[in-house]
Amino acid sequence: MKTNAVTFKIHELLDLKGDTEFQETDTSIRKNTEFKSANAWTLVFAIFIASVGLNVNSTAVIIGAMLVSPLMGPIVGAGYSLGIIDFKLLKRSFQNLAIAIIISLTTSTLYFMISPLSEAQSELLSRVSPTFYDVLIAAFGGAAGIVAMSRKEKSNAIPGVAIATALMPPLCTAGYGIANLNFKYFAGAMYLFIINSVFICISTYVFVRFLKFTKVKYNTVSEQKRIDQWIVAGAFVVIIPSLFLAWLLMAQTKFQNNASRFVKQEFNSQSSFILEKEFNYSWNDQQIHITTVGDTVTNDQINLLKSKMPSYGLNPSSLKIKQLSIDDRIENKLKESQTIKSKSGLLQAKVQLLEKELKSNKEEKMLGIDLTQEVQAFAPKSTEVIKIDDSIIVVWKIRPKKEEILTVKKYLDTRLKLPGLKIQHLGQLNL
Repeated sequence: MKTNAVTFKIHELLDLKGDTEFQETDTSIRKNTEFKSANAWTLVFAIFIASVGLNVNSTAVIIGAMLVSPLMGPIVGAGYSLGIIDFKLLKRSFQNLAIAIIISLTTSTLYFMISPLSEAQSELLSRVSPTFYDVLIAAFGGAAGIVAMSRKEKSNAIPGVAIATALMPPLCTAGYGIANLNFKYFAGAMYLFIINSVFICISTYVFVRFLKFTKVKYNTVSEQKRIDQWIVAGAFVVIIPSLFLAWLLMAQTKFQNNASRFVKQEFNSQSSFILEKEFNYSWNDQQIHITTVGDTVTNDQINLLKSKMPSYGLNPSSLKIKQLSIDDRIENKLKESQTIKSKSGLLQAKVQLLEKELKSNKEEKMLGIDLTQEVQAFAPKSTEVIKIDDSIIVVWKIRPKKEEILTVKKYLDTRLKLPGLKIQHLGQLNL
């Protein structure tokens, strides 16, 4: 008896079909698929709100815009129409989605063309580089959406799905790309929007078929067969490329994670540190670009690094190291000044300027040695202080506490008395 009770309870928890409201769900999805004047104006206002949120880097404003956006309707309608083999609804869903995209791009482009704030903020930049996790969010979000919509008692999941799948911000970011003639931003944002739309559509289709919604019946067998063929072809066009897209994004995410782990664990040197790192991925080419500052990284050290890359799932040929040295900068300046001297006395003014810069570089190096000793006296976790132009780079053995960073900043501001002094804190390389 207890076993039967447990089995019944599990069945009750997992059974989706028993609580499905078929007629009301059908009516609701068809209604939300339509794109009339009220929806169009709501979308325009929501796009303006989201664009402002991206422009001023406000997460709360962006979330508010997503809650009022009607973009989900046509996408869910497309998935639903595939599930019930309704060609007319599928055609109408795609038409309305196309209209919504045009309205969204036009509105966001106009906003960013007239906005006095042109700098791309973090909220906007996060929408130009999709990852495999975006595929998962869209797929599970679409599943949660159709399950919530099909219940007899509606839940609060639908607003959460609108926020999680984030259909609107990518379109606003694409508008930013158009307004600033930045094709990379436009392509990346539209790529993310397509990912979200396709996988919401697929999840809706899967659950509509699983819940056994009634399929549309046509007048004749031949017409029914023709519509079935069109729907199957449409599902094929949507699903097959999306599987390749998911695989590509998963491979990209895996490469970036492996590359980040490799750099973090294997680059660690007492005499040099990472100034910049960049991971570039395409299906036929992967590259890891590392820019270092400090002592020269030898060929033996580079070969050692490359020998460890296969254990991280990385191709050794993908590693590109660019090395910058303060001594090299001084030597290059000196050679440049000597070459200019030999050419013409008319360039004497430029030579003097270069020699002055050389002297300044040497003084900066000496000052860096002094600052290193001084800072280490009260911040023993630091290993080196380097002055380059108007910036100070502080290298730490381990991650410093906020109080230590503030103490170092206060000391350097007092010690150097330079207006607008920029201080950057970095960890070490691992060689």
